[in-house]
Amino acid sequence: MTLNITGASVLVGIGGQGASAGVSIPSGQVRASSATNGRGQPYTNYSLSYVDSLSWIKGNHNIKIGGEFRQVRLWTDRLGGVTYAFSNLNSFLANTPTISVLGDVSAPSPFNNGATGNRLGKTEMFSVYAQDEYKIKPNLTVNYGLRYEYYTPMREDRNLVVLYNTVTGGLDAPGSRPFYQTSKLAFGPRLGITWAPTKLKGKTTFRIGGGYYYGPGQGEDLIQPIESDRVSTSTTGKYPVDALAVVKNFNINTATGIGVRAYSGSYSVPEKVLSYTFSMQQVLPGSVILQLAYVGSQGRNLFLRSITNKVVGFTTNATTGAGSVVREFGPRFGEIDYKTVGGTDHYDSLQTTLNRRFARGFTLGAQWTYGHSIGNTAGSNEANTATNPYNFKADRGNNAFDVRHSANVSAMYDLPFGKGRRFGSSMNKASDLVVGGWQLGGIVNARTGLPLDIRITRPDLVYRDTRNGNIVNAPIVLGDGTVATVPVINVPGGGNSRDVRFPDVVAGVNPFLTGVDKRLLINPAAFSTPAPGTFGNLGRGALHGPGLSQFDLTLHKKFSITERLISEFRFEAYNLFNRANFANPVVRLNNVLGTGTNQLQPGQAYNATTGGTFGSVLQTVESAVGLGAQRQIQLSLRLSF
Repeated sequence: MTLNITGASVLVGIGGQGASAGVSIPSGQVRASSATNGRGQPYTNYSLSYVDSLSWIKGNHNIKIGGEFRQVRLWTDRLGGVTYAFSNLNSFLANTPTISVLGDVSAPSPFNNGATGNRLGKTEMFSVYAQDEYKIKPNLTVNYGLRYEYYTPMREDRNLVVLYNTVTGGLDAPGSRPFYQTSKLAFGPRLGITWAPTKLKGKTTFRIGGGYYYGPGQGEDLIQPIESDRVSTSTTGKYPVDALAVVKNFNINTATGIGVRAYSGSYSVPEKVLSYTFSMQQVLPGSVILQLAYVGSQGRNLFLRSITNKVVGFTTNATTGAGSVVREFGPRFGEIDYKTVGGTDHYDSLQTTLNRRFARGFTLGAQWTYGHSIGNTAGSNEANTATNPYNFKADRGNNAFDVRHSANVSAMYDLPFGKGRRFGSSMNKASDLVVGGWQLGGIVNARTGLPLDIRITRPDLVYRDTRNGNIVNAPIVLGDGTVATVPVINVPGGGNSRDVRFPDVVAGVNPFLTGVDKRLLINPAAFSTPAPGTFGNLGRGALHGPGLSQFDLTLHKKFSITERLISEFRFEAYNLFNRANFANPVVRLNNVLGTGTNQLQPGQAYNATTGGTFGSVLQTVESAVGLGAQRQIQLSLRLSF
């Protein structure tokens, strides 16, 4: 059982600001699967690897060959559970929840062959490689090699799966086909060259390299047919409800609107990334080493996600004016989440590193990276559904981890006091114990903001008022029984359950607020609801949120109590200047269409009232120790013997 209480609270986020979603979960464990609820942590996985390698040095060659065979097993719990969602604390006290029941199908059906309980997913991974480090000259080394990988498709031990066919719209018999395809051509050549020109006296080194890399994607994206054979329904009542009775009375053979998950016929693994780099390293005066590098990559056959059984029309109730969507494969199934591949990603970066080796009691390191990641997906770790179910290319934009500038500077200095140092070599033991041997260090971390993926909720159907042309969310019936509205398909193909649509951009309006409360970052007046039948024109990750910068300080000293007994004292201050590093703001706009004369219409800009909490910063990057947290100071004393 999981209890989830939502509502205003000051328990999280910025003090006094409050938050309004999922702020209290007094029971229930971590949920690892988006396809289940109630029982918590439904994954128990293990793997067994057989690995061997051989190294052989002959002359100027250092040859390595090896391989690995890995068995991966994944238990997933299909017993389900109950979620009681309370809209606020009063609802919780009055025991008036919204109840969702999820459970394994308990009667024989096309979904599960009448089996219940756990599922066991199986897959194997096989790889072999050969490489050679060939030292052609003392100043010239070439590394080259080839790696081959093969991943078997995931399968269920007892063939307890649901295979939805995205072409026919029906179910295929369990065992009639694999979940997805896997390539047998995953060859990954690698090449690297290191050259230190003799004329430059060994102070300059050039490196160039590249190679193909493969991966099967994350486990949750590979086991959907195993996770689809379950009942997911809502019911009414009070805590507790008899979940088994709810599941038992659910006839999956006659039910309509059932949701399953599916793979398209083109889904195949592995994902493929071509990575390449070129760098120059230069030794500078003062024990300083400078390195300039270009690092790039291109991803292909990357994970994509969309919907099938799309909305293709609607029917209208003549009395109420209510519309009902018509789907391409009929009402047997509802909107279906499906997974495929074919996504692309491109990353380019300039990386600069400056290091001063420890000398005269001082060491310094500095790094700065300018980079850009763009594509229509970031691969299997980015599970957003396509905003346009007919065109994956429409989502080409900044990936979620696109950070344009990132910098880091660290330094450590031996304070020149104490025996053996510049000042205090004649100190007595007591004085040296107090002021000698201290080290002072600092770290500065800074980066620009992460992309903002601004979205708007849009129902599949809206209604056009025939009297004035306004668009509203519900049908209107006049006092004489006349229906004053007609249904209109709002988003081509549907997709309301995935909640991933873009708004329109209002031309000429600054999307960022200036000169106001810093917790109000994004301007709702820069966005509007798209017209029915169109997609929003805002790009994926088009804006970037607040940046981050932080200075950490450390001061420590070692005390030699005896020859074998050493004590170390540390003073550490994280975010010493207590800079507020805000996380990305709320970037979800609610559709506020209605029957009132002041309600927004498509094309009309949002405002502070209709936008609600949109664009508001509600919390800092981190609340624990680390990057993005408030100032935190800690003292430690360690004894070594």
